Amino acid sequence: AFMASFDYGDDGNSAPEPPAKPKTKGKKKSKKLKSDTSDEKAGSSEQNAEESEHSPDNASNVENIPKSGNVKKGLSRLEGNDSDFFKFLQENDPELLNFSGGEDSDDLSGEDSEDEKSEEGIKDTEDTTEADEAEIDSEDGAEKTSDNETEIAADDLTTDEPELPETTSISVTSKLLKKWQAGLEKYSLPTWKQLVRAFQAAVVTAKGDEPESDMKYTIVDPDIVNKVIMICLEHTSEVLSHHLGDNPTSSSKWNRVKVSLKSYLNSLTELLGLLTSNDVLCAVMRHCKAMLPYYAAFSRLMKKFVKSHVAVWGSKAELSRVVAFTCLQAVVKKIPTFLEDILKKMYVEYTKCSKMMNPKTRDNIMLMRNSLVEMFKINPSITYTTGFLYIRQLAVTLRSVIVNKKEIESVYNWQYINCVHVWVSVLSDCDACLQPLIFPLIQVMMGVIKLHSSPCFFPLHLHTIRLMLHLAAATNKHIPLVHSLLGTLDFCATINKAPATKPVDLTCVLRVTKGYKKTKAYQDGIFDLTYELLLNYISQLSQSISFPEVSFPVTVWLKKFKKKCNNPKYNSQMKQLLEKMEVVSRDLTEKRSSVSFTPKDLDKVTEWESALPESALTKYFNTWIKIHRSVQSANQSAEQEGEEDEEEDGEEEIGSGESEVEEDEPAPPPKKKTKKSKKLKTKDTDGANGPQNVNGEPSESSSPDKKKKKKKKKGKEKAVTVDEGSEFVDNGDIVEDIVLSD
Repeated sequence: AFMASFDYGDDGNSAPEPPAKPKTKGKKKSKKLKSDTSDEKAGSSEQNAEESEHSPDNASNVENIPKSGNVKKGLSRLEGNDSDFFKFLQENDPELLNFSGGEDSDDLSGEDSEDEKSEEGIKDTEDTTEADEAEIDSEDGAEKTSDNETEIAADDLTTDEPELPETTSISVTSKLLKKWQAGLEKYSLPTWKQLVRAFQAAVVTAKGDEPESDMKYTIVDPDIVNKVIMICLEHTSEVLSHHLGDNPTSSSKWNRVKVSLKSYLNSLTELLGLLTSNDVLCAVMRHCKAMLPYYAAFSRLMKKFVKSHVAVWGSKAELSRVVAFTCLQAVVKKIPTFLEDILKKMYVEYTKCSKMMNPKTRDNIMLMRNSLVEMFKINPSITYTTGFLYIRQLAVTLRSVIVNKKEIESVYNWQYINCVHVWVSVLSDCDACLQPLIFPLIQVMMGVIKLHSSPCFFPLHLHTIRLMLHLAAATNKHIPLVHSLLGTLDFCATINKAPATKPVDLTCVLRVTKGYKKTKAYQDGIFDLTYELLLNYISQLSQSISFPEVSFPVTVWLKKFKKKCNNPKYNSQMKQLLEKMEVVSRDLTEKRSSVSFTPKDLDKVTEWESALPESALTKYFNTWIKIHRSVQSANQSAEQEGEEDEEEDGEEEIGSGESEVEEDEPAPPPKKKTKKSKKLKTKDTDGANGPQNVNGEPSESSSPDKKKKKKKKKGKEKAVTVDEGSEFVDNGDIVEDIVLSD
C-alpha cells in the first residue's frame, strides 16, 4: 500500500508499470517496516543499499528511484487513503513523514560523481597500457568482462542494437616496417609490441591459415613475412635486455611486457616447426637460445621449447641437429630440473629415428647417439635411474621373446640393437654409481646372441659381440666370447659351391635370406668380420698374466679348424694368428716365472700387467685393421666409379636411341613368343642400335662385354631364391631388415 501510492506518471488514474526485479526487493523491505522498529529499518535500508551496489543492474536501479517531489505527494495522499497506517507512522517513525529529498539527492549525486571518477580513472589506466595485454591476459580479461557486463546491461535499457567491434585490420607494408625499425633502434617498447602483433600475423601466414578476426595486422606478401621475422630476430633481444636487464622477472617493467613477450615466444616456438631452410632454422634456434632467460619465466613455453628442439635434433640436417643439441645443453645449464625430461624425450626420439640402418642414415644415427651419450654424462644419478628403467625394458622384451619365439622380430631389429648400443656407450665411460648396470646389460646381449643360432642372423650376432668387446675393453671386464666366435667360424670351414655374387657390406645388415647365406660372398664377409673380432678379443687377453692358460683352448680349436678347412686364404690367416699366440704365450710364461706374488695378490697382479709393453698380438691387430680398412675403402670407391660410368654409358645410348626413333625407321617384324622372349618381354625392347629395357637403358646383351654382367646377375638371382620352408618370406632383396612396428 505504501509503494503503490507513489505517482509514477502524469495521470494519477493510470496503472503503474510492473517494476523490475530489484524493485520487488525494495518493495518487500518497505512492507517489513510496518512491524519493525526504527533501528531495524535503518539496518534494512543499509543492507538494501549494499545489495543494490553489488547487483549487476545497479545502473538501472539508480535510474528508477523516484524523485523527492513524488515521494512527498505519496505521503500526503497516504493520510487520506489509509489514516490508520498514517497514525502508526506518526507514533513510531515521525522522521519518515518529515521526508526531504535534499540529503538523499546529495548522496545520489555524490555516488554518481564517484562512479564517474572511478570510470575516468579506469579509462586513464587503460590508456597507459597496451591493448594487446588486455586481450591476452586471461586474469585481467576476466575482471574487465565482469565490469563491462554492468555497462552493457545499462546500455540495453536505452538502446535496442549493441555496437559491433571494429574488425578492420592493417596490412603491413615496407614503409611501416622501416618506421618500426627506426623505433626499435631507439629501444622503443610500444614499437616492439606492435612488431609482436605483426610477427603473429607472419606466423599465421607461414602456416597457411586464415587470419583471425581480432588480429590487428595482416600479411600477404611472403617477402614481408621474411622481413618481419628477420627484424624480430635482430632487435627483440636487444630491446628486452635494455628494458628488463639481466633478471627479467624482477624488473619494474615486467608486468608491462609479460603478455606481449609470452605471445612472442609462443609464436617463435611454432615457427620452428614450419621452417624448411637449414640456414633460417639455425638462425631461429640461435635466437631461441638467446631468449632462454625469458622462456624460463613460463614453464609451459619451456616444455614447448624442449619438445620442438628435440624434434629438430631428430629429423633435420646435420648442422640443425648440432644447433638444436647446443640449445638443449643450454636449457640444462639454465634449469637443471629439466634434465630428466630432456633425456627421456631425446631417448624416445632416438628410438624412432634408429629403426632403419643404411649408409645414408648411419652418420645421423651415430651423431644422435654420441650427443645423447653426452647428455647422459651430465648427471650420473639421473642417468642411473633412467638407465635402469630402459635396460629393464630391453630385458623384459627379450624375456617375452624367449617365452614366445614367434615374436623374434621385436628383438632382431635395428631399433633394439641401437638402443643397446647407446647404453654400451654410456657405461663404457661412467662413474662408479653406474657400475651395477653393466652386468644386466651384458646378460641382455648374451641373451640376444643365444636367441637364434641360424647362420642367417650371424651379422646380428657379430654386431652384438663387437659391442661387448667395446664394453669389456672400456671397463676392464672379462666377457667369455670364445664360444660365440668359434661357433661362427665353423660356418666358414666348408666351401660353398653356390654361384659367385656381389659382396654386401655387413655393417648395415642384421640378417640375410636363406638363399644368400649359401653364397661365397656371404661366407667371405662373415669370415673377415669374425676374424677381426677374434683378433680384437685375443689382443685384449694378451695383456693379462693368465693368457697362456686362457689361450690354450683357442689354440686347440684353431688347429682343428685348419685341418677341417680347405680354403687356403682362411688357413693362412689362421696360421699367422697361431704363430703370434704362441710367441706371446712363451714371452709371458718366461716373465711371470720370476714373480714373487701369488694370484691372490690382485693389486700386485694389476701393477705387473700395467707394466707390460705392447704385445705382438696387439701390434698385429692394429696393422691388420689398417690394411683391411684401406682395402675396403678402395673397393667402395671403385664400385661407386663403376656405377657412375654405367649411368653415363646408359645416358649416351638412350640419347642415340631417341635420335634414331625420330627418323621413323621401320619397326622389326614381330617374333614368335617363346619362353625366353616371354621372360624378357617386360625387361627388353628392340631399339635401333640394339635391345633396350623399359627405361630406355641399353640391355646387357647389347655388347659382348656386358654378357658377363648378365651371367653374374642370373647367378645372383638364382642365389637369392628362398626355400619354401623358410621362416621369413623374402620379397627378392638380398638383405632384409626387420623393423619394430610402432
